[in-house]
Amino acid sequence: MGRRSAAIACLCVLIAASFILGAGSAVPTLTDQDLLREAARERGAVGEIFEQQATQGYYGDALETARLYASRLPLSQWELSGLASQLIEIRAENGDLQGAKDMAKRIRPMLGGYADETTSIIAKIQVDRGDLTGALETCPGREGANFVTEEYGLRQIAAGDFAEALKISEQVNERSAYDMFYEVGSALRERREQSRLHDLAAQMDDRARAHQFEDAARFTLWPHITAVKATNDSCATAWEAARDGKFGDAFRFAQRSSCRYSDLAIQEFASDPARAERDLRGSPDQQDIRRGLEAMSETAARKGQVEDALRLLEASEQRSGQRQSCLNCLRMIAWAWTLKGDRIKVLHWARSLPGGDSRGYALLGMAQALAHHARSWSMPSGVFPAGRCAH
Repeated sequence: MGRRSAAIACLCVLIAASFILGAGSAVPTLTDQDLLREAARERGAVGEIFEQQATQGYYGDALETARLYASRLPLSQWELSGLASQLIEIRAENGDLQGAKDMAKRIRPMLGGYADETTSIIAKIQVDRGDLTGALETCPGREGANFVTEEYGLRQIAAGDFAEALKISEQVNERSAYDMFYEVGSALRERREQSRLHDLAAQMDDRARAHQFEDAARFTLWPHITAVKATNDSCATAWEAARDGKFGDAFRFAQRSSCRYSDLAIQEFASDPARAERDLRGSPDQQDIRRGLEAMSETAARKGQVEDALRLLEASEQRSGQRQSCLNCLRMIAWAWTLKGDRIKVLHWARSLPGGDSRGYALLGMAQALAHHARSWSMPSGVFPAGRCAH
């Protein structure tokens, strides 16, 4: 009987262990994508959520968020076209050029008047990446070839290869050539190489274009001299003193001239947070104190000092008389807090905030932290709820 009881007990332990392990494997995971979707449902920070989803490659989600965002704007269809174009541009910049081209074709009606401009953007990115052949395929036809060739020439100017750029200028129409001539003049001025103008023109085969280049480049070859009015602004003097670390002098100047203390205290906060907060509270302007406290809260969060960031945000709310007035503070606090690893606690805090904007910004901050840290993390069961190139 004893052996039988021991066997039954052992079997029960094994069954229980199996159940626990099975339940553990069924624990859902919460990803940055999940958080961004939840933030979008809160209808807060929708524009920022759209950009984050697009940047991270969640293109379908970003398109849905774009529809939501545009529906709240006066010119909703026009705004949706612009957001769709921006989404395709981000996709191309992410390196998914073929996906960007396919999306541009698939949602062309949604792009409306942005359709040709979007195609041009893709082609420009291809040129920037050295894929001239691909860019010409993206922008076929005479006008497209002119656009791509000009972009290639501008790329050579940016690289400092002026001779090659001027050879390319002989292959484009006159308007594009003049655009390139002005850019070469500006680049020579920035490099202080104005003396190269005549030598560069002499290397061009098309003499008519060479003369056009010399005439046009002179407009940008030399800096425009503008008169600067001397000023004895006391607030500027206070700012300069703060920049030099002379904060005692800075606040004395500010007191005499009714300057904003927050501008000075934000600088002081980097080296002496406690003194900066004390100096800020000496301001006679309550809104200025609130502004400074919010900026300090953001700075503290960026440094990973979550408790200080929360305390400073609470102090700013007491000054303003309303909760969560600084939405970007919430985003930065959630970001810093998530990186510290206590993610469940951050999620509960984010969901407890009043108002969709507040919750949306906090969830966005969490998602941004996860995107740059761990792609996903486990949660206990039950916590997570349900141009110019024309065709």
